[in-house]
Parts: sequence; structure tokens; C-alpha cells
Amino acid sequence: MYGPELKELGLTDNEIKIYLALLHHGALNPTQLAEKTGLHRSYVYDTTEKLLEKGIINTVLINKKRNFQVIDPKVLRGIFELKLRHLDTILPQLSSLYSDKKEETRVELHKGKKVFETLFKDIIANLKNNDLIKLVGVDEEKFETVSPIYLKQYFRVVQEKKSQEMIIIAKNKKRLPEPHLTYKELDKKYFDESTFVVHRNKTYILIWGNPYHLIIIENEKVANTYRKQFDLLWSIAN
Repeated sequence: MYGPELKELGLTDNEIKIYLALLHHGALNPTQLAEKTGLHRSYVYDTTEKLLEKGIINTVLINKKRNFQVIDPKVLRGIFELKLRHLDTILPQLSSLYSDKKEETRVELHKGKKVFETLFKDIIANLKNNDLIKLVGVDEEKFETVSPIYLKQYFRVVQEKKSQEMIIIAKNKKRLPEPHLTYKELDKKYFDESTFVVHRNKTYILIWGNPYHLIIIENEKVANTYRKQFDLLWSIAN
């Protein structure tokens, strides 16, 4: 429980084990932590030092022995907000360097289970208020199964930005009851093991297989071509 979310914040598996043990049991010394987590004492010492450096646990003396305890979890948000503010100070320069080196067409290929995280993160990074995202061939059951946490986070951001998604699915496929989603259906014969998504100047092509593949094409003309294809399919869908 909470492991995936904490991992997303940059904590390692060992750090998560120790953090949750302290959260559940209160202050513990290294011997107790080793017992509660199943980690060797050497790993406990190394991991607690890293957590101390990150500022999410501290030490307390109990019976003249060094114990560790968590800081109020609300501090986690403050720590990462501070990191974001530091990033914001250099982001304009980083973006400028990126734009200077960027070619007219940029193509990326990703594979494995993390392609869904890559897809959601990339759209979120470029999402503006009142954007419209167009998707063809979505299988909501697969999205829910493979990446449920990121799907929820993605939906939350899309709704905060007051953006909308238009989705064409195969007939009788699952629909999610999210207010920002609008569905239409086509006969399943028009679909295969792929999905495409168009947002701004990017086209995302998901290939469902083993492993999963994601192709990201950053080009305005390519995006407009896929957008026109979407609009044609939308006009004949039910």
C-alpha cells in the first residue's frame, strides 16, 4: 500500500519499506527496523541516512539509543514543491537549449510497460487549459489494468485544466464515467492492436503487444493529418 505513489516521488524500495515501517510503528531503532522490514542492518543504516538527507525522517534518543521517526507526511509535499520551484528557475534556459537543438520532426520510440506512464506524462507536460485530445482505438480495460495509478493522475490533471477528450472505441468496449470523456463507437473490424492519440503538435501511436511500444511524433503537419483522419472517423461513428 502506498508503495507505487511513494516510488513515483523518487523513493527506492528500501526507503519505502523503512518509511512505512516508521509510519506504522512510530520511532524505531536500527535493530527494530531490521526486524520490521526484513532488511539487513547494513541496509537499514545506509537507507536511513538517505532518508535523513531527504528530510523526511529525523532522529530521537530513546533510552540513550538512536531511533528514527517520520516527519509529518505533509512535509513531503513541501519538499517536492521546493524542488519544483528550483526547477522553475532554470526551466526557461533548459527549454531554450532544447528548442535551439530541436529538429522540425522529432520521433521517439519507447517500449515496455512504462510506455503508458510516458504517454500520460508527456501529454500532461504539454497540456494547456481547455485543450482537446483526440484518441482512436482506446481499450479502457487495458489502460486500467496496466497503469491505474497514472490513469487516475492523468484524469485529475486533465479535469483541472478543463480539457476534454474525444474517444473512438470499438463497439461495446468499456466506457469510463469521467465527465471530460466523450465517446463514439465504430465496428470492431476497423480496429487492430494499436491506438493513436493526437494532442497539439504531437501524435502518439501505441502498439499493443509484448512488449508494448509507443511512438511519439512531434510534427505539426503529421499531427494535423491524424487529426483530419480522426475527424472523418468521428463523423461516421455512432
